[in-house]
Amino acid sequence: MLRRIVFGIIFALALLASGITIYYWNEIRIARAETPALVKQAFDKFGRKIVLRDVSQDRIDLLLKIEDPKFKTHRGVDLTTPGAGMTTITQGLVKLLYFPDGFTKGIAKIRQTLIAEYALDDLITKDQQLELYLNATYFGSKNGQPIHGLADAAEAYFQKPYTDLTDDEFTALIGMTISPNTLKPGTEKSATRVARIKRYLSGEVVPASVLDFEYVGKPGGSIGEEALMAFLRLITHADPSTIHHRERV
Repeated sequence: MLRRIVFGIIFALALLASGITIYYWNEIRIARAETPALVKQAFDKFGRKIVLRDVSQDRIDLLLKIEDPKFKTHRGVDLTTPGAGMTTITQGLVKLLYFPDGFTKGIAKIRQTLIAEYALDDLITKDQQLELYLNATYFGSKNGQPIHGLADAAEAYFQKPYTDLTDDEFTALIGMTISPNTLKPGTEKSATRVARIKRYLSGEVVPASVLDFEYVGKPGGSIGEEALMAFLRLITHADPSTIHHRERV
């Protein structure tokens, strides 16, 4: 009797695992088919006020150190680099492109992560991703109007073209993307964020974990987030150091 119960449980779990695998495989298949059109629609909607070749390499390097240190080598996912946070530039773009009704934390992270690696990063070059990021990223709102793209953010918060931003102003804008509506330039929270980023960039503070994106030198994240990251590491190439593929930047 006990053997039958155990067998039944194992069989049920196997069916569940198979169903979940088929579901996400289909989600990836659909995402791959839709990716070219979604990217085109995003560029059509937000425009190309910033062309990547017009951005200095110093600014690109600064952007990546803050937002996504292993962007040039990962496959859309990085869950091992201290201070990187749980969302790469690629995953951020997945929120924008594939979740038109908004992104809710939790189980949606699985779909977001799989699409990032097996659809968007696999089909769209790193240069295209960066250019889309610079033109479409949400930078909060002002006077009730949403601000998308670094060019509009520079005008909205500093009343100047993005090419005239100082390093601190540029850092304030890039640093606000983890919480666009609470880290607006000119606020105390923004100033604190910029100061922490500068200490991180200078090597004064070393992030203690992936989720120490506030650069305080202490592990961050809840037990639930750590468990989710552990699962995502199992189903993706989450460690850029183990990946060997052609450079696309």
